[in-house]
Amino acid sequence: MEIKVNYRGQEKILSFDKDKVKAKDVLKALGLSKDFAFVVKNGEIVDENETITQNDEVRVINAISGGKNN
Repeated sequence: MEIKVNYRGQEKILSFDKDKVKAKDVLKALGLSKDFAFVVKNGEIVDENETITQNDEVRVINAISGGKNN
């Protein structure tokens, strides 16, 4: 199954060997931790165990960003 994901302003196609994919699988495929990023499905933040389908609009957002305040 392939899922289209928007991450950091870029569209990525993630491929999975299984039919059911959860939000935590999306984070894992991107090499991200649920502690530092979250999944938005169809405009709503979802739990890590939420099922994602090919038809969902999926976006991944980093929860923490770095940088200095000057």
